[in-house]
Amino acid sequence: MWEYLRKVYNQDNTARRFQLEYEIASYTQGDLSIQDYFSGFNTLWGEFTDMIYAKVPEASLSVVQAVHEQSKRDQFLMKLRPEFEVTRSNLMNRDPVPSLDVCFGELLREEQCLATQATYQHDKMIPNVVAYAAHGKGKGRDMRNIQCFSCKEYGHIAAHCARKSCNYCKKPGHIIKDCPTRPQNRQANTYQATVGSSSSATTGDSSTLTTEMVQQMIISAFSALGLQGNGSLTWLVDSGASNHMTSSSDTLSNVRPYNGSSHIQIANGSQLPIHAIGDVDSTVQDVFVSPQLSTSLISVGQLVDNNCDVRFSRDGCLV
Repeated sequence: MWEYLRKVYNQDNTARRFQLEYEIASYTQGDLSIQDYFSGFNTLWGEFTDMIYAKVPEASLSVVQAVHEQSKRDQFLMKLRPEFEVTRSNLMNRDPVPSLDVCFGELLREEQCLATQATYQHDKMIPNVVAYAAHGKGKGRDMRNIQCFSCKEYGHIAAHCARKSCNYCKKPGHIIKDCPTRPQNRQANTYQATVGSSSSATTGDSSTLTTEMVQQMIISAFSALGLQGNGSLTWLVDSGASNHMTSSSDTLSNVRPYNGSSHIQIANGSQLPIHAIGDVDSTVQDVFVSPQLSTSLISVGQLVDNNCDVRFSRDGCLV
C-alpha cells in the first residue's frame, strides 16, 4: 500500500507536473476579477513550485526561487484581459520591474477605476436605454458594446453565452467560476466517513496536508489495491453498536488483554468472546477485538461518550 501511495502521491510524479504546467500555460483571466484570477493562479503555481523545489539542493534553492518569481510575475501579467493592457505595459516598462505583489495591488486599483468609469458611462446612457425600451428595441441595459470573454462576440456576457467554455478545464458548458475541477471547488468535496479529532478542514495554503486529506489518500489506495481495511473487513459507523469492535488487532495500538466478563452479541443472538482491547487513535479508543467478527464497527454511542459530535446525511457520516 505504501509503495502505491509513493507512486501516486509522490511530489516527483511526472504526470502531475506535466498537467500543472499545461494548466498554468492555459490559465487566463477570462471573465474573472483580478482577485479571483490571482487566487487561482497562485494555487496552480504553488503546487507546481512545491513539486519542483523538492529536488533542488538547499544551496541553490534561493536562486531558483528568484528566477521562478520573475517567471510567475510575467506569466500572470501576460494572461490579463485586453482592458488591462495599458497598466501591464506601464508595469513591464519600469526599471526595475515591480514584484508580483506590487503588480497585483496596482491592478486592483485599475480594476476599481475601470468599474467606476463603466458605472459613470452607464448612467449617462440611461436616457438612451429608456428611449430604446419605449420603442420596443431594448429591455434595459444596452448590451451592444458588451463583449463576452468566452466567445469574444458582443451583446451578452459569458454567464449567458450559448457557447461558453471554461478557461480552466477547457470544457464547454460552464465558465471558470463554476468549474468543478478548480482547486477552490474541489476543496468543497465531502468525504464519506471522517474519523479524527477535528471536524473541520484546514483552510489556507493548499499545499498543506490535513488529516482528512491523508485519510482520503489511504482510503483511495486501499480501494485501488482491492482492499477494504484488514483483509476483507470494512470499518462501518454504526449507531446500534454499543462499542467499537474489530476482528484483528493489527491496525490497533496500545493492545492489551481483555479480562472482563462481557461478550459481543450479534444479530442472530450468538455471543462472541472478546480477546483484547486496543486503540485506533485518541478519538477511537477501547476497541474490542473478536476474531470471529466479519465487520469492523465504530460505535456512535462510544464516540458521543468521548465528546465527539456525529452527523449523518445522505452523503455519509461526519465525526
